[in-house]
Amino acid sequence: MTDADRDFGPGEYLCYRLLVELEASRSYPVSGSRFHKLSCIADRHLASELGRDIRFPRHWYVYGEVVDEQSLAGDFYIAPSANHWSGRRYLPVEDVHDWEFDVGTEARADIDAAVDWTVDQFERSNAEAVETYQYRHHVPNEFIRTYSDLRTRLKAVDLNEQYTLGDFRVTDRSTKGFVVDSLATMVDTYPRDDYPEAYELFLEWYDTVELLLEAEDPDYDAVEEFLDSFVTMLARVELRFHHRRHIPDARIRVWEDERLDAKETFARKLAERRADLLDERGPARTVDPTRRTDGAADSSASVSFSRRLDSFD
Repeated sequence: MTDADRDFGPGEYLCYRLLVELEASRSYPVSGSRFHKLSCIADRHLASELGRDIRFPRHWYVYGEVVDEQSLAGDFYIAPSANHWSGRRYLPVEDVHDWEFDVGTEARADIDAAVDWTVDQFERSNAEAVETYQYRHHVPNEFIRTYSDLRTRLKAVDLNEQYTLGDFRVTDRSTKGFVVDSLATMVDTYPRDDYPEAYELFLEWYDTVELLLEAEDPDYDAVEEFLDSFVTMLARVELRFHHRRHIPDARIRVWEDERLDAKETFARKLAERRADLLDERGPARTVDPTRRTDGAADSSASVSFSRRLDSFD
């Protein structure tokens, strides 16, 4: 591509300057997670603190807010496979120059200031620390915060010894108790009016996780994997539609095409997993049908979990 073919605007400039400044700083190598989260944080700072809306395309996805890369002209960066971790390292293209971006003088100064603030705040923060900041300050609702906390606990705790990895302190609650409480909170806080497309699948998923937890020795790796599969479906069916800014209509139409497939794929795998668990446990267990048809679902599920809590601890 020649310089004349490039179509770089303010959004591209923000991401480009961020990558340049991070590479020049004491920062960790820029993973995909850090690129996405820090770009969104910089844009939020630009809008909230400097009053500048550059129509930056971002949306909430599986575990945090991300840049919609397909909505940007991506020829200002490369993302080769990383040498020291599974994933990609984001780098600015060497033969791109600041003057190639179509950005006004005042907008350019504001973007530079937002990038400088972001790099100053996060140059020594790893992906996990940046994610923690994002969930503390930008999470859309309590439901998303709860499943994020649950995922963090499942990844950070030695589930056999009940110690926090790194400092080996005994956790304040058993893992079973924490998981059960978290799932009960997810039931209580599920935004049914906002996420109606995934509600019935959420109830089926919740009930199937109960089956996993009722085992004498629950497989927490399976619980974590099951949580990730649910959240991935939720992101494709609900999150990116409801928590987005400046996503082009063409991209939303692509998402709409993917939405039904995401639901059907998850529903099929969920039914298979549930059938396997029921076969292992013997007598058939059914889901209370009222949980799919009226508002009693939330309270019924919460009571179910609270009654089991004592036996789990």
